[in-house]
Amino acid sequence: MTTLDELLRQHRRLTTLHVERWVARGLLRPTGSVEAWSFEQIDVARACLLAELVDEMGFDDESVETIVDLVDQVNTLRRQLDLLGHAIAEQPAATREAIAQALVRLTARA
Repeated sequence: MTTLDELLRQHRRLTTLHVERWVARGLLRPTGSVEAWSFEQIDVARACLLAELVDEMGFDDESVETIVDLVDQVNTLRRQLDLLGHAIAEQPAATREAIAQALVRLTARA
């Protein structure tokens, strides 16, 4: 867990105002009271991304929310595909081969 002060020290371009605004918009989800917020590692990484999107790339808050939502969706899809890959790997060789052939066939149609 990372405190607000640690977060601000790690990412010098961040200000308390940035963090408070992103928490209010639901883009960061610290635990604890406002006086003693603690941030999970995912929020620390997200704060860095948010700062880059706003300060370096010039996106407004509404655009940032859309971008973060899309990034979350991509990450969810990656996790689901990873699970699917593991499930397929556990199948018998004949099933894995049938899936591979179906993928080749379907890819050729696309």
